[in-house]
Parts: sequence; structure tokens; C-alpha cells
Amino acid sequence: LQAQPLIVRCIAEGAECAVTYSSVNAYHWLQRPAQTETQNLLAAEFLPVDKIHNIRHLLGLLQPSRLVWVSYDLWPNLVWETYRQGIPQSLVSGIIHAGSLRTVNFIGRSFYHSLYECLEHILTVSEADSQRVLSAIPNHPLVKVMGDTRCDSVLERRDNIEIPQLPPAAKDSFVFVAGSTWPQDESCIFSGLQEALNKFPELFLVLAPHEPTEEHLKNAENFFSGTPMVRWSHVTAAALDVRILLIDSVGILAGLYHSAKMAYVGGAFTTGVHNILEPVAMGAAVAFGPKHSNSMEALTMLEQKLATTVNNSTEFRNWIFDSLGNQEHCILLGRQSKKFVETQAGAADLCTPFLMNGLS
Repeated sequence: LQAQPLIVRCIAEGAECAVTYSSVNAYHWLQRPAQTETQNLLAAEFLPVDKIHNIRHLLGLLQPSRLVWVSYDLWPNLVWETYRQGIPQSLVSGIIHAGSLRTVNFIGRSFYHSLYECLEHILTVSEADSQRVLSAIPNHPLVKVMGDTRCDSVLERRDNIEIPQLPPAAKDSFVFVAGSTWPQDESCIFSGLQEALNKFPELFLVLAPHEPTEEHLKNAENFFSGTPMVRWSHVTAAALDVRILLIDSVGILAGLYHSAKMAYVGGAFTTGVHNILEPVAMGAAVAFGPKHSNSMEALTMLEQKLATTVNNSTEFRNWIFDSLGNQEHCILLGRQSKKFVETQAGAADLCTPFLMNGLS
């Protein structure tokens, strides 16, 4: 949860925090027993539909001293009604993607001008994000680059995460994790992975589909039918000869990345790449598909030649064969990527004073 490091710091400074969310992933994260921070929340609920009577009811119940938005989702009626009631608002880890409708035309800029002018602070991930905000509201008095609190969240989670025990066959192997994959990703990577398994006996593969439905799992099992495989739910100490671990549950992917030397992160053949910070923070060399403009860290890492993007199965095969053919370089790249994330930490500490300002 991107807000996690902010919640921890604000509560530590005496604030009372309630969390609203609009994604199922956030709901599942908050329900996990390991998330001890949630025990100190006043409330954690789905954000109601953005209708004015819902918003007034919500604000009446919570009576907040400040409303904090994270990343880029702004619910117009909630923004406007909160502003009308005189409640200060902040946007943290603000992102506006290149080419966003918020900035590319007059209508988009005008609409988001009406939202941004209601925010006391707009604390962005990068200078490029700040400039895109300012294109919609040039005279906003407080648009500042503070970095991405996800880096803090990922690093803090890394240091406290439970690491899943892989099958004995993975010991001393070169572990590759394909995480959060969709069928479109698998169409790109499966043939190259099978070839790599045939050529490199030290390779151990972990497949973690984004939605581990029975149909999705069966498709993977059918494709790799000639290679010893076990599902996570069936792992035993006797699983000595398997080459592939198929993850049939959710919530353990971040821990699995701990064992990875390489990782492919899914999503970038559909709507956009999923979280690349988790494998990078663990020291894995990463690759992903072509639709990655939603991820600032993906763009930055590509610029710095710390990550690889693949557009088709040939490019993926070339990447994995090159990496396995020069494993020392691959491991070094993973270490450099890990250092990249660590140098990005600190956004939560920078943002917290802005959020606490004026709170009694």
C-alpha cells in the first residue's frame, strides 16, 4: 500500500488516521494479519460512490482535519465538497503520465485545474510530474518534488517480509520468477522459458499468475507438461526433482522475489506493467513488456540501462539467454537495481511534515 509509510509516520506523531480505498488489492492488503499498522486505524473502508450525498455523509462521520490523496486518483465531488467545507487537502506521490488527458488538451487542463486548485499541497514523484501539474494550474503556490512513497513502502516491507520456503530442488539454483503475469505475457515468455529450461539445467522457474484461476493454472501446466512441476499448495519435502513452481495462491509474490536472480513482471502487454519495485528491491534483474509508461521507475531504470523491455517472444528469448549466459553480469545488474531503489527512499519522511502541519 503506497500510503503505508505515511500512515505509520503520522500515527507515530499522534495523528488519528482513517483509510479509504477503491481497489480490491488494497482491501486484501488491509485484511492481512501481518499488517499490524491497520490495528491503529480509526477505520478502513471502501470509498463510497462519488455522489454528493455519499460524500457529505462520509465527511460528517469522519470530520477529518486533513484529507490526503495518494498518486493520481482524485474523486471530483469529494475534492470539491471537502474544499467547500474548508478541510485542507494534500496530494502525495502525485503522478501524471506523459500524454495524459489531464494535460494534453484544454478541456482536460480546465477540469483538473478545478481539482488541483482545491489542494493545499501537490507533492509529486518527479520534476516531470510537477511540470505536468503546472501545465494545468500554473500559479499553484505549492507544487514540490518529494519522490515516491512506494520506495519507502517496498523497502520497509522487504526488511520485515516472510520469505516462502521454495522446494528443495530450488536450492543452489538460478531462480527466475515470472510475477503477476496475464495470458498476453505468457504468450510472449513461455516458449523462451521452455527453451531456457532445456539448455540451462541450473534454472529453476517460479510462475505466479496475476489471477491464479484453475483455468489459468491448467494452461501453464499443459504448456510445460514435459517439465517436472509442482503447485505451491502441493509442495512437500519430497519435491526434489521439480524445475517449476506454480503459485496457486495470492499474497506471497513479494516474498518469492527474495529468491530471484531474474524476474519478469507482467501487465505490460495489457493495461500497464505491475509493480517492478518489489523484485528490484530484492536484487533481481527485471524485464517487462512494452506498456510501461504508467511506471516512472520503469522509465527511469530503462534510461539508466538497469531494466529491459521486451516487445515479443524473440526479444524475451534473447534477454533470458543472454542473462543466463553471463550470470555474473546479471547478478551485478540486480545489485545495481537494488541500490537504485534504496537511493530513492525518503519520500515519506519529506511528506509527513506537510501532512501534519496545522493538525492539533
